[in-house]
Amino acid sequence: MISPVDVLGAIADDKSLLLFRAIASSDSKVSSDTLITGLHITKKQYYSRIGKLTRSKLVNRTSGKYFPTSLGKIVYETQKIIGKAIADYWKLKAVDGLQNSDSDRMPKEEYDKVVDALIDNDMIKKSLRTKSRIPLEIV
Repeated sequence: MISPVDVLGAIADDKSLLLFRAIASSDSKVSSDTLITGLHITKKQYYSRIGKLTRSKLVNRTSGKYFPTSLGKIVYETQKIIGKAIADYWKLKAVDGLQNSDSDRMPKEEYDKVVDALIDNDMIKKSLRTKSRIPLEIV
């Protein structure tokens, strides 16, 4: 059984994320030689990282070529949203400033207008507008 820690650990360093993105963004299955050459990584770097990606079920191999699994496709799309959120860090920081405390929250309609004006990504907007709080639990 894989866990979120396994999945996140498999893409936790720059080279792993680069390798994962190259596989997940490709329109076709990709060979090891193409990935090693195209990404300018050593064979040792490649095989240690591709092993983690495979064990975490983010990629599969068929006939010596790699492709993203369904889980891998979802993780790929999610990491693109995270990248967009990071690129919009200062906009998100401004949104945070609007909600300093429960006592001085701006009206929801005004808050939504500001979010619409600042943020382009619909998934990020939806996340900002949700009032639900996800409880922290140890799984």
